[in-house]
Amino acid sequence: MKQLRILPEAWEDADEAATWYDKKGGRELGDRFLAAFRAQLPEIARFAGTYPKVYKEFSRVFAKPSPYAIYFRIHQDWVMVALLWHTARNPEDLRTTLTECDLGD
Repeated sequence: MKQLRILPEAWEDADEAATWYDKKGGRELGDRFLAAFRAQLPEIARFAGTYPKVYKEFSRVFAKPSPYAIYFRIHQDWVMVALLWHTARNPEDLRTTLTECDLGD
């Protein structure tokens, strides 16, 4: 299992999504979203190399059951979780954001 490093931006994305879910369905819904996000992190650490690359060096796993995807990239012995992205957002914006993440790590 590889060590995970989660960028602050990914936590901010998760918090923003949970806040949105809280407003729409009550605190329980936002809490369930965060729990589902956190539950997938060990799976990413364990199986990071099994996910195909979708943009440059970034791979993705869908944050089920929500419409979000978690984007990450593998470094030598660790995995950087860079982004939590709503799948309905503009894919061109996604590429720009991932490029910025790539430059900044």
